[in-house]
Amino acid sequence: MSRKLFIYDGSDLTFSSLKLKDQVESYQNPVWIYKKEVITERIDWIQSWKGLGRLHYAIKANFHPEILKIMKDKNCGIDAVSLGEMKQAIKYGFVPQDIIFSGVAKSEAELTWAVENEIYQINVENQSELKKLIKITEKLNKKVNLGLRVNPEVDAGTHPGIATALKDSKFGLGFSDAIEALGMIQGQKNLILKSISFHIGSQIMNVNVFEKAIQTVKPFYAEARKNHPQLDRLDLGGGLGIDYHDADSDVDHSRWKQLEAIYTKELKDFGAFLLLEVGRFLVARSCVLISRVEVIKKTPSKNFLMLDAGMSLLMRPSLYEAFHQVLPLEKKSGAVESYTVVGPICESSDVLVSDFQFPMIEEGDLVAICDVGAYGASMSSNYNLREPALEIFI
Repeated sequence: MSRKLFIYDGSDLTFSSLKLKDQVESYQNPVWIYKKEVITERIDWIQSWKGLGRLHYAIKANFHPEILKIMKDKNCGIDAVSLGEMKQAIKYGFVPQDIIFSGVAKSEAELTWAVENEIYQINVENQSELKKLIKITEKLNKKVNLGLRVNPEVDAGTHPGIATALKDSKFGLGFSDAIEALGMIQGQKNLILKSISFHIGSQIMNVNVFEKAIQTVKPFYAEARKNHPQLDRLDLGGGLGIDYHDADSDVDHSRWKQLEAIYTKELKDFGAFLLLEVGRFLVARSCVLISRVEVIKKTPSKNFLMLDAGMSLLMRPSLYEAFHQVLPLEKKSGAVESYTVVGPICESSDVLVSDFQFPMIEEGDLVAICDVGAYGASMSSNYNLREPALEIFI
């Protein structure tokens, strides 16, 4: 089966049945357009898994209040990596017990806030954090629930910039360091080990790597529980990817069902409360960035399509060489030509996509940059003092 999110209705591009040109009739500057139903559908997919304890949304993917409202309404928790993200969650209706605090370089101030506010869980990623937490909890005379993030040393087959569980990663603890950390926790009355956590990377397409990661972590969990009887949660992280070349909801759903089957098989009768921390898979498909063709430049070796939106709004292509489809809002008849699509930023790295095939396209035409709901607006900047783009939720 196929359920494409981008279809031409005659000559007009539709996004999840929404005719995009109707939304930008008075276009002046780039605009993000979101479809809320794309997000709610994906939350429903994951929450239908009978083994799930709770789904926590990785707020770093997109922290817009409208998205947080959806997550709150659907009873999701939050996975945060900074004090700013935790405060953003609280501001828009979450309570501290909804929050898991992850991140590699938590400051004393951030950890103090988390302990004072009695958040659900702090995922410890190094022994320095433990030392800080020992001091903080003694000073405040408060207990704190911990997750210990271990690295299964599984190669997720993703871009090096978003791989997080290899041996030399800045994230998490190798097993020998994790065993040391268990000993540090054991002697502390205020540190309660509630969870073992892992997160092997982002934008993972081969779901079989999750099976290997779980098989690696399960024996460590069982060993840890011998001296930490309050350990009763397994935090499976996130990382499930999407195919940016093919926006097909049925294919995405099938990939999730493959992963669900792995979770179910590997964790049957495991006896732990299972947590997921998902970001991209929930929100990436929900948004397009509408931009205008400002300049068409042809050289002897390359054609350039120059847009009024670039790396200041959408960083992923410059940062990871990530691909996003760029589709004209109006499909015109004419010869197909290859263009390198670039933005207006004064950097040679401001390239959105290279050698992309377009039918007839002209200066002033509008295009949709697809699948930008995750790590789009949340990573944007005001570099070159470009205007921010308006975000519209349908």
